[in-house]
This record gives sequence, C-alpha cells and structure tokens, in this order.
Amino acid sequence: MSSAKLSSSSSWVTGVSAIALASSLVACVIEDSGPRRRMSDQPPTAGTEAPVGSGTVGAAPAPTDGTTTTTSPAPILVVLDTDQVMNADPGQGVGIFTEYFTGGKWHVWWTCDTTLSNQTCDVALSASVASGSIDNVDAGELQGGFVSSPNPARVEARATTSTQVHGITFTTNPGAILTLEATVGGLKEGPGTNRSFFFFVQDGKINGGFSGRLTNPLQFQGKTP
Repeated sequence: MSSAKLSSSSSWVTGVSAIALASSLVACVIEDSGPRRRMSDQPPTAGTEAPVGSGTVGAAPAPTDGTTTTTSPAPILVVLDTDQVMNADPGQGVGIFTEYFTGGKWHVWWTCDTTLSNQTCDVALSASVASGSIDNVDAGELQGGFVSSPNPARVEARATTSTQVHGITFTTNPGAILTLEATVGGLKEGPGTNRSFFFFVQDGKINGGFSGRLTNPLQFQGKTP
C-alpha cells in the first residue's frame, strides 16, 4: 500500500487535489492562507522522539513508579494545529487524517490506494475521550459504511474504501484529549513498512516533521481549545 501525499490549509472545508505518492517517500504540501509553499520530509526513522509540549510530536512519559512494561507502548500525545485542514487524493494513497477545530470540533477521515493497488481498504477506527462525551456525530461522509456509539465517550466507524473519501465529524469538550485507534485491512501499520497510517498537522507541517515511530492508538489534543 502507498502512503498518501498531503496538503493543508486553514479552513474547515475538506478539499481534494490530484496527488500521488510512492511508499518510500513522505512528501508534503503545506497550504496556508497565503501562497502555497512546498516541503519534503524524509521517511520516519526511530530514536528521535521529543518531549510532549516541545512543539513537536512527543513520546508518552515513561512510568514513574519504577515498573517496566513488556506490552505495547503508551500512546503518544500529539498537539494539533487548530483549524488546519489536510487534502489528499482519494485512491492514490492510504491515510487516516485527524483535524481539530476551535470549540471541540473534530474531523477524522481516510483514503485508500485503490487506483494504484486495485484493492480496497477495510478501515475500522474507534475514537474515545477519558472525560466528557463525544457528541454531534455526523456520518455523512461514510457512504456504505456504518458508525456506532457503544457509550457516550466512544464512537466507532467502519467502511470499505476505494476511490472515495470516507470519514466522520463529531464534537468533544474544547481541549479534550482524543484517543484514536485504527486498522486498515486488520493491520495497524503499512505492511512491510512499519509506518503508521496517521496524518495530522503540527507546527505548520505534516506530522510535525516527526521522524520517530507513531503509536496506534494515538492521542490528539488541539493546540488552541
């Protein structure tokens, strides 16, 4: 599967641009309110996590009680740029995109690489908050899929995606931390790549220019509530 190539802009309107990407390179286009500027980021490498709150994606803190763990690492916390939108060409790459907007509005959406692979993507995700609730769930972008809410603090969505954009919008308390877990074809990373499907905007760059390995689940919080 190929990763999705992205652009971002500062409005709550999702657009589509004609873009493609080989899985060996993560290339990004950042679009602000002014002229478009292009950026190219190298593929992620391990060992470069930064502390949470440094302005870039950071690893979750290690236990402080002297214990160790042999299970999956705790979710990384991502501080998203508020009111930033990403664009990706459906059918040209696999990606799960998370956007946060002022007042607690969220948009989580995804694409597949069907045009390149001739395969569909069975995408399943769950979003949850530790406090408060997830409200105003809108599945208008989930044509052919389904969404459910097992409890007020959790929403689950699933769809078989090919050359369309699928996604959901919802609201939480402003500033809430959202935990997102997702699989594509039952996998939490791209096959053979060890690369996450997650994409977001941080510090004006796709994935904050982060060169470490993202967790799945991953936690998100808006920079400005």
